[in-house]
Amino acid sequence: MPVVLAAGLMTGPAWAEAPATPQDGMVLERVVMLSRHGVRSPTKGLAELRRLSDQDWPAWPVDRGILTPHGADAIRQLGLYLGAQYRQRGLLAADRCPAENSIFVWGDSGDQRTRASAQALAEGLAPGCGLKAHGLAPDSPDVLFDAASGGACPMDADEATKAMVAANGGDIATVPANVAPALAALVQVVAPKACAPRGPSDSPAGACFATGPAKVVDKGGEVKVDGPLARGAMLAESVFLEYVQGMPADQVGWGRAGTPQALAAILPVHDYQADLTRRTPYIASHNGALLARQIVAGVTGEAPAAPLAPPLAPVPAGARLISILGHDTNLSNVAGLLGLDWTLPSQPDKTAPDTTLAFEVSRDTATGKRYVRVALYYQTLEDLRQAAALTPAHPAGKVDLPLPACGGDRCTVEDFATLVRKAVPAACWR
Repeated sequence: MPVVLAAGLMTGPAWAEAPATPQDGMVLERVVMLSRHGVRSPTKGLAELRRLSDQDWPAWPVDRGILTPHGADAIRQLGLYLGAQYRQRGLLAADRCPAENSIFVWGDSGDQRTRASAQALAEGLAPGCGLKAHGLAPDSPDVLFDAASGGACPMDADEATKAMVAANGGDIATVPANVAPALAALVQVVAPKACAPRGPSDSPAGACFATGPAKVVDKGGEVKVDGPLARGAMLAESVFLEYVQGMPADQVGWGRAGTPQALAAILPVHDYQADLTRRTPYIASHNGALLARQIVAGVTGEAPAAPLAPPLAPVPAGARLISILGHDTNLSNVAGLLGLDWTLPSQPDKTAPDTTLAFEVSRDTATGKRYVRVALYYQTLEDLRQAAALTPAHPAGKVDLPLPACGGDRCTVEDFATLVRKAVPAACWR
């Protein structure tokens, strides 16, 4: 039964009442969201970061790879905003807590940062209503988020290597001309001494992250690149995380990256490496296979049959807002699989913490046909740094994404399901 409006629900952003009739002849019926977790500490330990830069890094308030309290606050703010928007658009009841099972949140059980982010997002979507996020047992692997290495859609390591080498211009060690300036800027932030020409008293050999060979490594079904760009991508993101965690500017990259301009100069290293290793179609279609299947099930309103759940999340019948909480890898995989790409105004990280892909299903009241549109919601660099409240007067960022395979900004539900199925290897479709 619906619950009487909780006091907490009224503390969300102030939106106008939902229109009594659709303004454009379209009624929003379902939404499937795929989000990255909130701001976390670096996944590498401080000793490893120092080894790659020959400098001491600032301490974090949590262990490595853990969602910070600031990160939980920021993703909760995005949840407040999205919940209020979908109430205003008529997807959810505007004057009371959501009906049972109308909102379903599923987080990757394998990491604390995804479990805790899922719960913080749930609290924002329906504040004061006691909404709980779901997932497998804590610390157990959820193959939904890692179909290739989890065995649900295994990759051929040779084919994956060929695909990445081809995408990198025929040589995995090549630093593309459009990325070289960012790598040079990153050297000056992270390792100006370690990467400087050496003399007898300089840093020990091997401390410079930007030197050495590059190679593709098969890690038990997960194909990775090791080399200067891969190390640089991790280091650039680690500096970025210092900024969005709200550390003082003189601590962000030792005071050398404490501005939006400085971060924008180094993050192309991270974005390029992410695109290469996650969006390359062969890799994206395998790693993202189960998430793509989950999205189709949500968009069509299909309740996964018993053989599909697991590996698919057990979305209840009647769910109107389905939220899947994973990693930047998952956003990139699904984007690569569907041919989606974007840049974000005032946000230099294309898959920054909290970034959310929303697959919105609306019904044309004149024809009865249902269509899918894709939107990307995100927080600007400064909003993420401040964990700022998001309101109609100060909204979250939004980018409407065309669906290339549909030739426009929307697909019929049937065409969307067909194009996704074609993009997933036949042996991996569940």
